[in-house]
Amino acid sequence: MTKLIAVTAGLLVASSAFASVHTTYNETSVTTSTYLTKAEAYDAGFDIAESLQSMTQSQLRSELPSFTQSRVRNIALEGTEVKVEEIAANRGDIQYRAVVDIDYRFDAKERN
Repeated sequence: MTKLIAVTAGLLVASSAFASVHTTYNETSVTTSTYLTKAEAYDAGFDIAESLQSMTQSQLRSELPSFTQSRVRNIALEGTEVKVEEIAANRGDIQYRAVVDIDYRFDAKERN
């Protein structure tokens, strides 16, 4: 019986020493300021998407929300999509803004 208790206690301590790592998939969006033409809005949106794709992991970690208390590792973009919205502040005054949808993933290691 004491051996069983000792083995159980040993397994409990050993399993708590290993922090679990889980992969989280997330999405967010970035909206540009307004432009007079759709082409300008698309250019601004693709500039943002290209900028994100050229960032290092540490830059992505600071730019993209992770909403976790865990340590974030291996952050990577899964994809980006650029859309343009028509908006009007006043009647007849149509402007355009880009919305960049960003899909990404990261590994979160729980702290002990």
